[in-house]
Amino acid sequence: MRVDPARARTLAHPDPQIQEVLDIWAARFLAGQVPLGDLTSTVERIQDWSDWGPEWMKTARVHEEMGETALQEGRRISAVASFLIAARCYHLSYFLSVDDEEAHDHGLAKMVECHDRVLPYQEPPVEKITIPFPEADLLGLLSIPGGEGPRPLVIFLPGLDSTKETRHGGRGPLLRRGLAVLSLDGPGQGEMSTRLPIRHDYEVAISAAIDALDGRDEIDTRKVGLIGASLGGYYSCRAAAFEPRVTAAVANCGPYDWVACWDELPEVTRGAFRHYSWSGSDEEAREKAKALDLTGVAEKITQPLVVVHGMLDPLIGVEHAQRIADEAPNATLLTVDDATHGVSNLAYRFAPWVNDWMADQLGGTIT
Repeated sequence: MRVDPARARTLAHPDPQIQEVLDIWAARFLAGQVPLGDLTSTVERIQDWSDWGPEWMKTARVHEEMGETALQEGRRISAVASFLIAARCYHLSYFLSVDDEEAHDHGLAKMVECHDRVLPYQEPPVEKITIPFPEADLLGLLSIPGGEGPRPLVIFLPGLDSTKETRHGGRGPLLRRGLAVLSLDGPGQGEMSTRLPIRHDYEVAISAAIDALDGRDEIDTRKVGLIGASLGGYYSCRAAAFEPRVTAAVANCGPYDWVACWDELPEVTRGAFRHYSWSGSDEEAREKAKALDLTGVAEKITQPLVVVHGMLDPLIGVEHAQRIADEAPNATLLTVDDATHGVSNLAYRFAPWVNDWMADQLGGTIT
């Protein structure tokens, strides 16, 4: 049963569609390091949903221009900060705004462009890798902590509308625990969304990623953890069930049965799934959503699994988390009171424990 998004309201807006988006995702925007001032000033300029993309593009360009100036003046540290914020704002311009395909693709391209501009300068280093895959090679962002290897590997899995760039910003706590981090764009995600549609059998992407990194001296592919949020929580469970090289997994606010959520999902979320699944209609998208189902799958997850869920999640009810935890034989359920989707508003109540848990499972350090 869907929780009323207004129970965790952060900002108010007169347009009902804008209000729903803010109620569900404003905490995520702030947790993703979008400046509060940018959020409030951009929202003030938005009259209705048609303004969402163009106004976030304007905000993004301010940061991009600051980054360009900093690079020209040799201020590398400032340039990195500006381009990364520009990338986050470009992501907001398109991530759920799919009606104008040209504008969507432009926002996606600008997000990637700004993030890629400063890859050589990020600390710790970020390597963009290509992962051989049928039809179109996948892409990932890889960071490896210093010191002696090989290092266990954690793979971050985006959800319906997040990307490797937005996920990789959270790599720091795992790197400090001695774990390498790969943030993956699988089928239907980020850069790959223009080349491959969403597919329910996400284990094929995980298998390809492990294969691509196997043999690198810095990485121990015998110790692989998965952390997925939202639809990435489903992907994490699905991959753990069918890829035996996965050692441990975390599913944060993921669905057990995606189509069971369908009728109560916001219009923009259904539209995003239609777009990223390459569906020609809402009916086709709903039919494809039926394949994202852990019935007969969750019971196959024999690895240690942590299922995290916010009790005020307005997208995916806590009953999905409870069912996953009930059926997976080695699962731990962690619910967070007053937390919204992805537990973005109260990350401190689960993230440190989960990071320690993952480090313990893979042989990292928590001391």
